[in-house]
Amino acid sequence: MKRKIRLFGILLIVTALIIMQLPVSEADAATSASDFKMEGTTLVKYRGTEETVSVPNTVEVIGEGAFEENETVESVVLPASVTHIEPYAFWDCENLESVVLNSGMTEIGDYAFANCKGLKKMTVPDNIRSIGVQAFLDCVNLTDITIPPEVLYIHETSFDGCYRLTIHCEKGSIADKYAEEFYERQVEMPEYEDVDNYGSEEEEAEPTPTPEPVETDPGIAIGDTRVVGNQAVVFINNTSLEVMSGNVSSGLPAEDNYVSENAGEVGGLAKYAIVDGKVVADQAYYKNATLQEVVLPEGIEEVGQFAFARSSVAKIKLPEGVNTIGYGAFYHCDKLAEVTLSDTIENVEPKAFAHTLWVEKFLEEGTEDFLINNGVLVAYKGKQEKVTIPDGVRVIAAGVFQNHAEIKELVLPDSLVTVGEAAFEGCSKLSTVLTGKSLKQIKDRAFAACNISKVTLPKTMKEMGVGAFEGTVQITYEGDIPAITHELSAERLSNEAYRGVVHTDNASGEVRLVGMSGVIARLEGASRSYTLSISEAEDDAKMKKAYERCFEEKLSDTYRVYNLLFTDESNIPITKLGKQELELNIPLSENQLTKNLLVYSLDRNGQLEQVKAKRVRIDGVEYLRVGINFVSQIAVVETSEPYSGAVVLEENTSIEKLSRAPGQEEGNMKFPYHWALAGALASAGVICLLWKKKKV
Repeated sequence: MKRKIRLFGILLIVTALIIMQLPVSEADAATSASDFKMEGTTLVKYRGTEETVSVPNTVEVIGEGAFEENETVESVVLPASVTHIEPYAFWDCENLESVVLNSGMTEIGDYAFANCKGLKKMTVPDNIRSIGVQAFLDCVNLTDITIPPEVLYIHETSFDGCYRLTIHCEKGSIADKYAEEFYERQVEMPEYEDVDNYGSEEEEAEPTPTPEPVETDPGIAIGDTRVVGNQAVVFINNTSLEVMSGNVSSGLPAEDNYVSENAGEVGGLAKYAIVDGKVVADQAYYKNATLQEVVLPEGIEEVGQFAFARSSVAKIKLPEGVNTIGYGAFYHCDKLAEVTLSDTIENVEPKAFAHTLWVEKFLEEGTEDFLINNGVLVAYKGKQEKVTIPDGVRVIAAGVFQNHAEIKELVLPDSLVTVGEAAFEGCSKLSTVLTGKSLKQIKDRAFAACNISKVTLPKTMKEMGVGAFEGTVQITYEGDIPAITHELSAERLSNEAYRGVVHTDNASGEVRLVGMSGVIARLEGASRSYTLSISEAEDDAKMKKAYERCFEEKLSDTYRVYNLLFTDESNIPITKLGKQELELNIPLSENQLTKNLLVYSLDRNGQLEQVKAKRVRIDGVEYLRVGINFVSQIAVVETSEPYSGAVVLEENTSIEKLSRAPGQEEGNMKFPYHWALAGALASAGVICLLWKKKKV
């Protein structure tokens, strides 16, 4: 009997030793099998909470949405058994930093890693043959991807929104050809970020949708339209606060006095195409297919960003008083053949007339080197080493001479007042610049990446843009040192380089708060540190005006307006966040707890937008959580209805992590439970070996 017990003990010890040799990952996979919801060989849903996930080798398909919106997973290892990733498999896994693909797959499916804002680098294995539609959509921190020559197909949209991405590939491969086209499309990033229906072909032929006009006093008309010839004569009063008068032949359809409604989760607010009679709003007539000849009314001071982009406008006349033509204002207006600019224009932003028939025809058929309209130099097609800007030019539009590497010497006329943004950027051989007597402003990056060592600026100089000159340029000022300014493009989150900020992989990604206490903020997909200043606004006139313009009634007394200032180490305000979202958690007062609350913000044109908001409880404190893409002012407005809903989310800010094993990152430790089993078996074996029969 004693011998049998000893043999059994030895068997237990041997079994324990065998179990101890099992890899931790296999044991973990076995013990966490309940984390993986399976249907056959398809992983339907991952339900675990681990940061590092090794998918079991029984899985052949990662199902649609299997990891969708998982906020904890940081690393995923796919076994060789996986042959296919279905659409949306890792959609919006914002903390996912690394994915190890395998030798069993032949494609990366549609939307597979879309919105994975934590993803930074990836190597595509050579067994992959295709990359699907928007597979890496808005992976804003993806900086490097290596694509082998074996990949034979990459959809045009695979990397939409990856504005930091560099594609590493072999020369002459499919990926190499794709990379060339991709880098060209990257220049359209502002359009992609700003426009909701960007790339939506089915909407191109449709006019801008129009919400129903707000009911007003019968004596006040929103718009009175008459037909004169083949044009519409529009008398516009788009605020009902100030009546415009005069016979204005605008050519703009009366029904398009509004921009389409905001397509937001909380419903849209009607916006006006012409704001306060001064600004043609951003995207006001974007993709509008009904326009032909447009004569803007007197009083307009600015044509907004993408205001007429991709529309059917064929002829445009800008009245006296217009001083700014915004980014991409007439971008890709393929029928725009005739343009009349005003002599009051001071600033033409990048891409304002890019890919218009007007400019394209000049570049192909023009007999002169310069396209000049009313003192504005819009385009250049020369190839001279010495460029003398013609007398009479007041403004050089943005990017006119960009990357003309043949230019060595530049002579500016006495008439010139403004050198536009990036006007001579990339003119790598340009070493000599002779300025005129009237120059007042040199805008951002105007002479970046040039070979200029010294330059003398006249006493008329008032403003110098960020990065106007790069490197060690000796600048002599004949007058006072000009003020340092920046353009709107520098306020775009994605344009870090425009602010002189170098992207680093080791930044913390935190949002530091200054001002109002108790607020918790985070930037979706942040890869560096930012500072948010928030305070209750002393001047709320803009918010009140926007509210009255939209609803035609005064803002109630029960509201709070907050000023927001969002910056990085450049200290330049960051206003446009593109596809990323700034989340604010604002603590509620005792009075607000029982009130129904609405949140509004202002867009770039000062028009009202309703912001999505929900109530959350963090560490026992109730907050109002709002998400914004444009940083300006927000208003929290109490309505007359009491709040009857419930807190939709409970969170804790402090999560206790397990201690880590040697060499293991904090928070990733998993206890090897098979060691516990082995220990128990070994202990039982020792007891058996030491067992002695008790004598009676």
